[in-house]
Amino acid sequence: MGSVEGLHRSGSAVFRGIADDAMDQLCACGRAVSFKAGHVLFERGQDADNLMILQDGVVELLFPVQIMGVTRDVTMETKQVGDLVAWSALVSPYHFTLSARCAGDCTLASFTRDALESFFDSDPQSGYLFMRNLAGEIGHRLQRMQTMWVHDLQASAAKRLE
Repeated sequence: MGSVEGLHRSGSAVFRGIADDAMDQLCACGRAVSFKAGHVLFERGQDADNLMILQDGVVELLFPVQIMGVTRDVTMETKQVGDLVAWSALVSPYHFTLSARCAGDCTLASFTRDALESFFDSDPQSGYLFMRNLAGEIGHRLQRMQTMWVHDLQASAAKRLE
């Protein structure tokens, strides 16, 4: 485990607009955690207690798909440095909506729900900015998922019309 100092310089969208002094306090709430390639960070449906931001490496977000009786994990998104990997700790019902696996060796900044909520209580302006940015990230994920769903629906309909 290590420090998450300087995390705000990673360009993570959830930090947009938060002042440097507030970021220093926020970074003090987190810890850096490293994992080896192939490590499963979390599984879809598990309780989510930590928000995670990728500091180094690549993480794949996965969704289980059943095809002909066999379930396989399909990569829905690939996360790069600065990207939010896990936000479900701040969104009720606090369960992961996808699974995540390290595509290579990774380091993530991890923040417990309690630590973030305590920070947000002490600095409501930064908490508001963080949650507004988080809502934008969730909205982008929803749009990507809808686009994928529409594409698959159109392909399925086209096959039936042939």
